[in-house]
Amino acid sequence: MFGSAVGVWAQDIPKWELYGGYSEYLAGGGIAGEKELPTNGVQVELDRVVTSYFRVAGQFNAQFADHVVNLAPLPPGGMHYNSKELLGLFGPEATYRGLKKFDIYGHFLIGLAYGRDNQVPVIPTATYTTWAYAVGGGIDMKLGSRVSARLLGFDWITTHFPVNSPEAQDNWRLTSGFVFHLGK
Repeated sequence: MFGSAVGVWAQDIPKWELYGGYSEYLAGGGIAGEKELPTNGVQVELDRVVTSYFRVAGQFNAQFADHVVNLAPLPPGGMHYNSKELLGLFGPEATYRGLKKFDIYGHFLIGLAYGRDNQVPVIPTATYTTWAYAVGGGIDMKLGSRVSARLLGFDWITTHFPVNSPEAQDNWRLTSGFVFHLGK
């Protein structure tokens, strides 16, 4: 009887979770002479739920801005505009599902960051690919058995673009969107 109760409890946990939403990225921390500049973007995350308290997360994040941090030195009179940053991160995520209406999570993710900085009057544009890591967490509000709203996700992301080397750039990301629970 106890074994069948454990089987019923395990069925409440989805096998996969898919997140999609908006992200606000404050880029440029740690670069001398640069202030943190906000960028707008989208984030998609696919999680494989291993247990009720552990999942493996894979994230893709795309950020776009009319003006963002200097990834490369500019010639005199040059300007930066129309920049983007792409992040692909992967890693473990701890989840607490014990609350009635909310799920709380925290993670450490590592992966790659790609930055592109269009410069005027310099052609071609400056592009760099480097490694990055993120430490963060958030809170999801349960709307039903198949969907939750991510009220707030936050990450401290460190990138290692070759500006100000060997120092890294510290960035903040805030996210909000919807989580879909798949395959119970």
